[in-house]
Amino acid sequence: MSIGDWEPLWLGPPARRLYAALHPAGATAPGAPAPGVLLVPPLLHESPRSRRFIVEVASALAALGLPCLRFDFFGTGDSGGRGDDVDFASMAADLDVATAALRARTGVGQVVLLAWRGAALLAGSWSQRERPGDRIVLWEPIVDGAGWLRELQDNDARERSLRPRPRPGVPRTNRQDDGQLMGFAASPQLRLDLAAARLSRASALRPASTWAVAHAASPPLPLEVAQLFTLPAGAPTFDGGAAMEATLFLTPPLERVVEQLGHALQQREG
Repeated sequence: MSIGDWEPLWLGPPARRLYAALHPAGATAPGAPAPGVLLVPPLLHESPRSRRFIVEVASALAALGLPCLRFDFFGTGDSGGRGDDVDFASMAADLDVATAALRARTGVGQVVLLAWRGAALLAGSWSQRERPGDRIVLWEPIVDGAGWLRELQDNDARERSLRPRPRPGVPRTNRQDDGQLMGFAASPQLRLDLAAARLSRASALRPASTWAVAHAASPPLPLEVAQLFTLPAGAPTFDGGAAMEATLFLTPPLERVVEQLGHALQQREG
């Protein structure tokens, strides 16, 4: 797959600027117009680690004829705001802004929400506002927000005991009451939102319009999906601790999964 060009953008009002990047579609396949894909990054420390990977996925899908828009939530990445501005309500508002921008700039009639990991917990609220023909693809979704929060808190305590490495004469300042979680600001409201979030068969997700990408060895998803794409053994994992050098990238086996996903999205009925 060739990696095409992309255009950096600012979305939303000046007080809530979102950084985004549009990957225009390459040559489109004959038939019904291809949907646009909104790439929704994972949360907290998993977002910067996966930045290169998401850029590569967007470029690969665009090369297949699917226009893509990726963005940073307000308070994260290159968008405006502070980390403690982030909660489920703010991220849901950002999804609305990014979806509207994707439709306006590409003219697509249908949108695919491609959400990674913890961002999958936002998909239920988005699905209540999606239009006919829209679709949700959950990539390695976190389905139990409370369980994931406990895991993050345990990992955070372990990371704090190891990083930064002790240096003679330099006191450790890694207090756990600093509002940080895995090195990133996590507001009390975001923690409450995570603790209350869960994907299940009772979620608002519509099975006919929900797909998933998961490892073969992962536990069965507790929700019904219309199509499941299996990640290859040995695929890079998001659970790499707080070390930023553990960057994810699109390996050849993962390229084939993205290619399968892209062709399937092109062949869907309008």
